[in-house]
Amino acid sequence: MSACSNDNVQPNNCDDTVLPSLDMLVLCEGLYGYDNASLWGIGNSISHEIFTCRNGRKLGDTANDMIQISDSLYIILVSTSNEILTIDKNGTIVHSFQVKGPGHFIKQSCILNDTMIAITDLYADKVYTFDHKHKQLDSLNIPKLCAPDGIEFGKNQLVIANSGYGVFRKDEVNASTITIYDVKSKSSRFVKTGTNPQNVTYDNMTSQWLIQYAHLTTMPDSLGGLMIYDDMFTEMQHFRGQFMGMQYRIGVNRFALCGKSIVRFNDSIKKMDTVFINTSNNQWYRIGLNQNRLYICNARNYMLPGSILILDASATKIDQDISVGINPHTVIHF
Repeated sequence: MSACSNDNVQPNNCDDTVLPSLDMLVLCEGLYGYDNASLWGIGNSISHEIFTCRNGRKLGDTANDMIQISDSLYIILVSTSNEILTIDKNGTIVHSFQVKGPGHFIKQSCILNDTMIAITDLYADKVYTFDHKHKQLDSLNIPKLCAPDGIEFGKNQLVIANSGYGVFRKDEVNASTITIYDVKSKSSRFVKTGTNPQNVTYDNMTSQWLIQYAHLTTMPDSLGGLMIYDDMFTEMQHFRGQFMGMQYRIGVNRFALCGKSIVRFNDSIKKMDTVFINTSNNQWYRIGLNQNRLYICNARNYMLPGSILILDASATKIDQDISVGINPHTVIHF
């Protein structure tokens, strides 16, 4: 496993990255093993990589998650170096914490309360709690996890996607399940779900859980899908398709990225319809919600710098195309 290099770096053009104000932060994963994850700031439709100049170092290798923990603080997970970074809204490091030892790959996180977040460790089969105020990391006692990936918190429960690490651990116990962990009783149970689950979304409005699962490239039926459960984890709906990432609600509709399209689910009509089709050769990587407008993380070909596509209010037209780094993953708007 290659490690993140935190060697001091000070680009020559740092004066050019000073934006009058920032509207959003964009986390870009970079390429695994290339030490080229990046954090971009966007203000008045102008974008710059801001992390390196603010901190005099690289962000690291494979940045997989960023969440907002207060009005002015954010946490980034850098997976290969297993670093938990707390930053301010200008991208400046407030604190850095590293998970020590070999055999770790911190992947996704969610907020538990004002001081605690939960973090999955794909390689170590663990879920951590991290007290970001006191910088303390602990493991939850959840036995028999299997390559935990996505994680979400709702109704005093953590739901964890046991991916099985794709084809590598697909036949192990609890691969392709979700773990339901009750925070109060500290008890856990497993529910079978789609093959290689990667992301979990909790819908507060309907008290439903949405599980996005991918596929196994070695299997003939490798389409993937999205499964919707009620609050008792009874399956309500199952849609097949190449879904990626999380789902987002606007009014009575939920939106998701499915292959080359953005699709919509209506609460009262139990079907999926297509809202916007990607007619380009670019690869769309994620969607998200920015002040009730959808944005698309455009990864182009997963090797070149990408962009953020901001849609109009009807989600049928691209209003802005803003350049960022390689494999944009998460956008946070101020």
